Amino acid sequence: MDRPLEPPWGTRLPRPARAISQAEHTGLMLEATTDTVFVGSPTSGTNGDITRALLPGGVVFTFTGQAVLHGDGRQLQKKGLEPHVKVRPTLAGLQAGRDELLERALQVLREETAPKAATRKE
Repeated sequence: MDRPLEPPWGTRLPRPARAISQAEHTGLMLEATTDTVFVGSPTSGTNGDITRALLPGGVVFTFTGQAVLHGDGRQLQKKGLEPHVKVRPTLAGLQAGRDELLERALQVLREETAPKAATRKE
């Protein structure tokens, strides 16, 4: 079997823009192994091992020393995971106490034909 067993409906994943590091690794794994539809906005593109260095004078800096790519070789760092269904909270929604990302993700779940992983739509 080339791919692991997956639910017949695939995976629908709400993903806020603040998702970083391990959340992006998990997204990459789901993207490569299931018919996942990401809903939300692009992630931050900040993942990889952290290297911390101490310079003379007590100056500390950190950087990532690992290139992380999509399964097909596309760049992930500084670009992030792109959603298939783009959703951003609106001021009106926030003022009304609504979670528009969750609402749209639930709507995608209810649709009979969800977009395929290669299709991006607004």
